[in-house]
Amino acid sequence: MKIAITTLSGVGYGGATYFRNLIPTLAKVDKINEYHIFIQKNNPLINFIHQNNFFFYECIQNNDSALIRLLWEQIIFPRELKKRKIDIVFTAKNANILFAPCKTIISIQNMEPFCYRQYKNHWKLNIFSWLRAQLTKVSMKKAHRIIAPTKFVKKYLEERFPKLTNKIDVVYNGNPVRNYIRESTEFAKPTHFLLSASKFIAYANQFNLLQGYSRLYQEDDNIPPLWLAGGIHDKLYFEKIKKFIKEKHIEEKVKILGLISHERLVQLYASALVFLFPSTLETFSQILVEAMACGVPIAASNVPPIPEVCKDAAIYFNPYDPKDISEKIRLLLSDGVLRENLKKASLERCKFFDWDKIAIEIVKLFEKVYADKLT
Repeated sequence: MKIAITTLSGVGYGGATYFRNLIPTLAKVDKINEYHIFIQKNNPLINFIHQNNFFFYECIQNNDSALIRLLWEQIIFPRELKKRKIDIVFTAKNANILFAPCKTIISIQNMEPFCYRQYKNHWKLNIFSWLRAQLTKVSMKKAHRIIAPTKFVKKYLEERFPKLTNKIDVVYNGNPVRNYIRESTEFAKPTHFLLSASKFIAYANQFNLLQGYSRLYQEDDNIPPLWLAGGIHDKLYFEKIKKFIKEKHIEEKVKILGLISHERLVQLYASALVFLFPSTLETFSQILVEAMACGVPIAASNVPPIPEVCKDAAIYFNPYDPKDISEKIRLLLSDGVLRENLKKASLERCKFFDWDKIAIEIVKLFEKVYADKLT
């Protein structure tokens, strides 16, 4: 069986992390099937795998525009698939290869195309989200199998697209920092700061988090500082964040780190006193699994699928209620026993997200789709 995987759109955020973990694990668990990996030029993955059944093709620069990457995948890539007589192509994202001459598998890793109208985004972002929504709908119809990274996503798709029910499989993502799992005593000693990590966009909900934090600051100006990591996806939303910080006079308490390296982020997880995750829109959230793997106590949004991911490894707040957010932060800061229990629960829970197990499930899915082709 010949399987093609395109990583061309996985150049940032969770996409790059997903492929960086999945592809080496596929090489570990599958020595039989052929894998044809289409990657950006100078992608380090090409130097990590030297296996007879893995073939890498460097296509375009990783800093080329999203439009160029999309056009390459939709126009040129189908020819490459046909030339190499590929049996199955896996895109690991919402967008399918619409003119693929073979079976296709996609993974729904982005809920924004379905829900963007619920948020006050910049109008340009709404245009792109609308286009992604149309592409996602067509892609799901074209796909032979659809991977949902949580039960929540599967249920959401089944309720809104009942004709797709028979071709949706739940396969969780893995732990992106599995090599950092250690006994809790081996982690860096927690320092006196709170951490949150997500790109700056309305659904990430940093604004309500800051409102909750500001309430605490008004009661006690000695609370730990809040550090925010993440790139700017919506400039207007980011300006709103900065304006609020200035109006509430918490400039000295809130530190905006910007987009930092994954290695640096892992260090921050391991040394933070508490990790806060106020997001209102996720398919899975690798960030939460990373935080759990680093043993940091977590307070997170109660919006699905977040409780499905963390289970008892977090306490939960209503992300739309700054008062509830502030109360949960206060609870974690005041209760050392709770923090220690959450730390232990996190280290245990993250073991569930095992890349070996997930890669085996994906290989079985490839085999099922290939068998369907033969019948």
